[in-house]
Order: sequence, then C-alpha cells, then structure tokens
Amino acid sequence: MAAAGTEPGDDVLLPRLRLGEEAAFRVLVRRYHVRLVAIARSAHLPPDAAEEAVQEAWIAVMRNIAGFEARSSLGTWLTGIVLNIARKASVSARRTATFAELMPRLDEHAGSGFDADAFLADGHWREAPWHWSEIDLERGLAGRQVWHAVEAAIAALPPDESAVIRLRDVEGFGPRETQELLDLSQARQRALLDRARLKIRRVFEALSRDAART
Repeated sequence: MAAAGTEPGDDVLLPRLRLGEEAAFRVLVRRYHVRLVAIARSAHLPPDAAEEAVQEAWIAVMRNIAGFEARSSLGTWLTGIVLNIARKASVSARRTATFAELMPRLDEHAGSGFDADAFLADGHWREAPWHWSEIDLERGLAGRQVWHAVEAAIAALPPDESAVIRLRDVEGFGPRETQELLDLSQARQRALLDRARLKIRRVFEALSRDAART
C-alpha cells in the first residue's frame, strides 16, 4: 500500500489496471499523459494531433492491459504504443502536407546543422558535444524559460533527432530500450544525440547571450 500523500508505483498499479480499476487508470494517466504528449510531438505532430494520438493510445491501453506481460516496464510499453500511433498519424498528415510544411526549422538561434568550425582537421570534435541537462538553471535565466526554450527546440528538430533526445535525455531510457522503441542502432542513436545536443546548445547559448544584455 502506498504511503500517505504518495501514489503507488507502476508495479503496484499493474494488477489493479488488469482488473479494470478506474482509480488506478486515473493515476496512470496523471503520471504519464503530459510526457506521452511530448513524445508524440517528437513525431512532428502539432499539439492537437499529439493530444489525439495519446488519447487513442489510452484507449488501446485500456483494451490491451490485461494481456500486458511486463516483459518491459509499463512506461516503455506506453511509450511504444504512443510512438506507433503518432508515426501513423504523422505519415497520414504528410500525404496532404506541402513540401514547405514538411521542412523542419529551428528558430533563428538554433541553426539547422553542423558548422565546419565544430570539427578539427582530423574529424574530431573541436569541443565535445554538450548535454543540455548540464544547464545551470540558477544562472542568467529562470528555469522555466530555459525549459520552454529547450522544449521548443526539441520539437523543431528532425523527427529522428527529436525522438532520440526525448527518449534518452528527457525520459531517461537507455540505449537498448530506445533501440527497441525506435528501431535505431546504438551507433545511430549516438550520432543523432550529438547532432541534437549541439542544436539545443546553440539555443541555450543564444538565450544566455540575450539575458546577459538585459
């Protein structure tokens, strides 16, 4: 039984979910919904479509929870369902989108790729790729402003980069789980992470410069 003021863990919720307990399902939605919408956005769905994808995923969860065999964590299973639905929705949207609408764009601070100056002559990084979670939220900018900027920059990344940095850096999935969810090798994940982190770093550095001027 959960302690007063705390919610039960997923392992405690699971048998209750399998029995169709409504209260357990409400806890699950409260715990994961916002995160799952953000994950759906990584498939380049607009906010309304991402919300619809997650709502569809919850229906699928209710229908299939009794058959969930817990070979992966509940969170991983939920993420896989959302990604599958979001990808299908994204493909459907692309069939009617114009070419210009499909072109991912970062804001003016983020840039769209690597600069030649980022590498030494031997092909190694001039400066090792930065992990955006190292941001010192106490300096220069309010934490909420930084997080909104990071969220916007992640949403603007190309789909594979957005999905990988979302799962690995935001949700904390390991390379093996991410490989299963996205069907991307660990080497490919590393390349995508380096590229995505560089772009996020540019956003933060630009915000830091702007803050220093005020």
